[in-house]
Amino acid sequence: MPDKLFISEFFDCLISSETSNRFSLSDYFENAYSRSYDFIEKLPYMISRRDVSVSSPFSYETANLNAFCLIYTTKGAGMLFCDNPAQTNAAYELTKGTLAFIDCRRKHKLVCRHNIWEYTICFVSEPISCYYHQKLELLGGCIFHLPSNSDTFALWEQLLKNQTDDEAHALIRSRDLVSFYTQLYLARSMELNGSYHVPSYIADMKKRFDTAYDYQYSLDELSQKYHINKFRLCREFSKYYENTPLQYLNSVRIEKAKDLLIHSDEKIGVIGQIVGIENTNHFIRIFKEKTGVTPLTYRRETPVIE
Repeated sequence: MPDKLFISEFFDCLISSETSNRFSLSDYFENAYSRSYDFIEKLPYMISRRDVSVSSPFSYETANLNAFCLIYTTKGAGMLFCDNPAQTNAAYELTKGTLAFIDCRRKHKLVCRHNIWEYTICFVSEPISCYYHQKLELLGGCIFHLPSNSDTFALWEQLLKNQTDDEAHALIRSRDLVSFYTQLYLARSMELNGSYHVPSYIADMKKRFDTAYDYQYSLDELSQKYHINKFRLCREFSKYYENTPLQYLNSVRIEKAKDLLIHSDEKIGVIGQIVGIENTNHFIRIFKEKTGVTPLTYRRETPVIE
């Protein structure tokens, strides 16, 4: 039987909670693993994992829990409010495809943002998790988007597939956790620093998307500009930035649009045009794919964080 100690630790650290459906926080630990193996003090160890479906106004706040957790959103949206190294409270939107790597020793709060929020949550032990979390914070934070065609997502899926509760499979999960953490670090490092010899044409393409996101790009045009086959362009760009060129471009556009929706009174169609998506219906569809909600719902329901 799974060790019940961590469940008690979690509820001892609980500051507040609110639920409105049949999901109970104790359900988090329905798939808890045994902690009887001698290696768990030295290796990262998965304490529990659970696929979760909650509805508003689900929320909970906790602090001083000696663990880390990984939350990957598969549907809908949630908000994460947490203390950061500067001892200030930060807010992050967790939408479909977003992974949050949370230090549970710090105070943090999870809130269902819309009618439904579906996610996978894994609690993991401190050894090694703490090291990678600190390294990732130095590179800009522990919130990630995991495209389904990326190496990072493949490692995440591999980690989740192993659910057998015995010592051999527990060791495999530890190995897979280290591989996953390492891939998170390498992907973020390449994204931010252009390290590991990113080809100049790939780096230039990313810079164009980041700064001139309103331009109407096409793969054929990019292929002609860089004199490289468009299929190779897609393959190479995905290798370094875990998105195809146009997927990355749309992600940039939606991030710019989110800021405009909150900090301007421009109409939805105008905002789409500003960020380079001229067809309003197309803009709304892409926005919902990226965030789980329409631009209008996002504008109405997202608080302005000063």
